[in-house]
Amino acid sequence: MFATAASLVACLVALPIVLALGGPLNGWVLGTALWIANWAVQLATAKYALKMGQSAAVGVTGLSFIIRAWTVAGILFITALRFDETVALIAAAVFLAAFTFDLLGRAIAFGSREKIIADAKAAEAGE
Repeated sequence: MFATAASLVACLVALPIVLALGGPLNGWVLGTALWIANWAVQLATAKYALKMGQSAAVGVTGLSFIIRAWTVAGILFITALRFDETVALIAAAVFLAAFTFDLLGRAIAFGSREKIIADAKAAEAGE
């Protein structure tokens, strides 16, 4: 949940920055929409992978990651070529900010979980 909150905060913080710099609102909307779609597919894939064996789950999530990355890149590329380069660049920046904060949030959450588990095991062993 922390990772999701961090990425959504990044999108919200990006909005006034984009507007203050005179960037197109469409770019912010596209970047945020791409992030939300990416996140939704990621959640669906993770839920699906939980029902699989370890090797299959790693394969499915890895393949999903690659497909999502290429899809986002393709949409941004087509947007830049067919519509507006500035919109595509702003969208890419917003998406990358959300992606980075999501990854940071996941790393912090994972580290916190591992510390809690390690502390619980240490307390159990010390009793």
